[in-house]
Amino acid sequence: MSPPSISPVLTSTTTVSKLSRNIRLAIFETDPDNVTVCGSFAQLFETLFTNSTTEKEEALENVHLELVNFNVVKGNYPAPGDFDGILITGSRATAFDCEKWIINLSDYIYKAYTTSTTRLVGICFGHQIIARALGGVVEQNPKGWEVSVTALSMDSEGIAAKLFPEAAQVGELILQEMHRDHVATVPDGVHIFASSPVSPVQGMFVPKKLLTLQGHPEFNSEVARALVERVIRDGGLTEEQGKDALARVEKKNHGGAVGKAVVRFLSGVLD
Repeated sequence: MSPPSISPVLTSTTTVSKLSRNIRLAIFETDPDNVTVCGSFAQLFETLFTNSTTEKEEALENVHLELVNFNVVKGNYPAPGDFDGILITGSRATAFDCEKWIINLSDYIYKAYTTSTTRLVGICFGHQIIARALGGVVEQNPKGWEVSVTALSMDSEGIAAKLFPEAAQVGELILQEMHRDHVATVPDGVHIFASSPVSPVQGMFVPKKLLTLQGHPEFNSEVARALVERVIRDGGLTEEQGKDALARVEKKNHGGAVGKAVVRFLSGVLD
C-alpha cells in the first residue's frame, strides 16, 4: 500500500473545551468518486467542521484541527498512531463485501484499534466497517432503506446525553439518514447509544477508542434531497415513502452538534 503525499486539506480552529493544541484527523475516503451537489464526502466533512462552531467559540477555545485525506480505495494509509483520530466516510460500497480494499480497510481498523491510541470515528459505511472489523455483523436491512431526517432514541445511561447535550435538550438525536445496510450484531464491549425502529444500531461508543454513527451529520438538505431523489429514481422507495422522505429532508437536525461532539471526542474532552 503506497503512502500518499501528506498535505493538510483544511486548517481551522474548532470548539474543544480548555484545550489549545493541534489535533490531526485523517479522513479515509471510501468513495472518492462519489461527488454530491456540494462536493465529495471529504469536502462535506471539511464544511461540517468549519461551520459547526462560531467565531467567538473558536477564539475562546483555540483548538487547531488539521484534516488530511487518504484514498483508501487505492490503498493509501497513514501508519496507525500517526494521527489523533481517523474518520471513515460513507460510501456506496457495501461494508460486508469481500473486495480487496474493503478487507484491507477492515484489517487496518482492527490493527489501529488494538495497537494504537488513535481514536476512530465512523459515519454510515464507516460505522458499519468498524463494526465488521471488530467482530460485528453487517448485512442488508430486511426493512429496506432508511433516508432523510430521522429522530433517533438515545440511551438511558446518559452516554448519548454526554456526547450530544444539544440533542439531550429535546430528548432525541435528529440526523439525516441514507442507508440500506445496517449493523445487525455489535462487537463485544461496544455501547449502543442511539437507535431507530428501522435500524436499532445507530451509534456505537467506546471511551477513548471509537465513536460511530449510522446517520450523516455532514449532509445538508441540498445533498440529502439529491440523494433521496436518486433512491426514488432507482426504485428503492415506494411513491408514498418517497413523498414522506422529501417532506422531512429540510427539517432541522443535529448535524452541527455532532460535528462539535466529534472534535470534543478527538481532543479527549469526551472520554
